[in-house]
Amino acid sequence: MPRGLSAWLTVNAKHYVRSGFYPTIPPGDFVGEIKNENLEAQTFGNGVFDVVIHLDVMEHVFEPFKALNEIHRTLRLGGYCLFTAPTEHARFQSEQVAFVENGVVRTVGEAEYHANPQRPEDGALVTWRYGYDLPLLIQRNTPFDVEVRRFQARGIAVMGYMNEVYVLRRRI
Repeated sequence: MPRGLSAWLTVNAKHYVRSGFYPTIPPGDFVGEIKNENLEAQTFGNGVFDVVIHLDVMEHVFEPFKALNEIHRTLRLGGYCLFTAPTEHARFQSEQVAFVENGVVRTVGEAEYHANPQRPEDGALVTWRYGYDLPLLIQRNTPFDVEVRRFQARGIAVMGYMNEVYVLRRRI
């Protein structure tokens, strides 16, 4: 059952497509109402979306710039990608902390997991710790223009640190 922003989009966005990542299901297949998609290798066609939204996903992707280039491919000219990712306020340089080498996952330090709605029993491995260089890294590794917004909103419980929203626009 969708909740939060997904529930609102289900009601208010006529062409909304819910997706999640299920590694044991064929890409593009549906698990209930959720389309199985790997952000790094999507099954969607070129230029099919006006907006792509993903919340607290990029810190779990092994190749985030490959994923963002895939999103760029799926957006129409002038389209937007809006996403959130924890940006550590004391960290200047982003760091990859989990890698796939010869089919085996290797972590730097102790592995960290966040809640995962697709696999609650496993959690989602943190692969990157992002710092304030993330907009520059996106600009260097993708064709996107990047804007970062931060806000505080008691009414919707957005308070404290790590509340950046990244706004990427496809201009080419």
